[in-house]
Amino acid sequence: MNNFLEKIKLLFEKLKWKKTSTIKISSKDKINLLEQLSNLLQSWIPLINSLKIIMYQTKNKKVKELLTSIIEWLNTWNNLHDCFQKFPWIFWIFDLSIIEMWEVTWKLWDSIETIKLKEEKAKELRTKIIWALIYPMVIITLSIGMIWVFMIFVIPKIEQMYKDSKVNLPSLTQHVLDTSKFLQENIIMIIFLIIILIFWIIVFKSNPRTKIYWDKMIISIPIFWPLIKKKILALFTSSLWILLKNWVIINSSLDISSRALENDYYEKELKEITSRVSKWIELSVLMWINEIQSWKENFLFPIELASVVKIWEETWNLAWLLIKISIKMNKEIDDIVKNIQTAIEPLVIVWVGWIIWTLIMAIMLPFFNMVNVI
Repeated sequence: MNNFLEKIKLLFEKLKWKKTSTIKISSKDKINLLEQLSNLLQSWIPLINSLKIIMYQTKNKKVKELLTSIIEWLNTWNNLHDCFQKFPWIFWIFDLSIIEMWEVTWKLWDSIETIKLKEEKAKELRTKIIWALIYPMVIITLSIGMIWVFMIFVIPKIEQMYKDSKVNLPSLTQHVLDTSKFLQENIIMIIFLIIILIFWIIVFKSNPRTKIYWDKMIISIPIFWPLIKKKILALFTSSLWILLKNWVIINSSLDISSRALENDYYEKELKEITSRVSKWIELSVLMWINEIQSWKENFLFPIELASVVKIWEETWNLAWLLIKISIKMNKEIDDIVKNIQTAIEPLVIVWVGWIIWTLIMAIMLPFFNMVNVI
């Protein structure tokens, strides 16, 4: 009888887990939820009552589902850390560590506020990078689309006119016509290859075995790599500052911060560094002269960060120094975004102008030869 009841209980647990696994909310919704919860807890409203108030007020169905599930778990004598742990795609290991630490001190609103601040900084960094890339990507996409339409639909009509006039075609015009013919004959294959390429990229960056190579390639892209690298380091220093400020030991802080970066290559390197810190090797040495890479200079961590860590090793005041580094890197990200936008805009305009000029010249050159034919 007991075995039967256990099986029924497990079945209900699986059904409940399957239901909660479909709940996903945006970063903006998460920040709003954490802000409301922090304010209510600071007003000494009990946790479950606070969650119920937010649930009744919100119009977002996904947030309602999330809060309903959390309240159900809390009513079965689970703590908030265990409830958040059931939604790892919403609440990261950083969130869980902060919650677990502050639940012991009965200052839960501090942990909620800390998680909210970290989430806001991460969202701000993502927005900056997106805005840095969105303009050139839109211009390039529109240019490629325009050229594609021109080559597929306009050039064939002009080609027929050239055939009727029996004019000798310059090499530039012939190349354009050959390219247009190739695109017309292989358009289905090209679209299929593009879809395959997009699918392969999605699978490659999603697969845990290959994601590390994708993340390594991302931080090596020319022009954009300083921006991506500084974004990762800004998140790392910010997360490490929060954890150390809240008295999490250095080994755990490094481990949690590495997993909060969402970059497997940085996570792997930081895990190696953490394991060596446990063997009493200085962190500043591991960050600047990477023992893993045969004592070569470590391009993942700038010397200024290693210098700050070195100062901490002598003064034991790392948290205060890290927040200064984080603020400095955020300012540098703003400068890089402005510089990229300033540099790419004329390059894109020149690239588009060169293509349009080439197509116009390819079309017009045969008309100059028509005078000889007439």
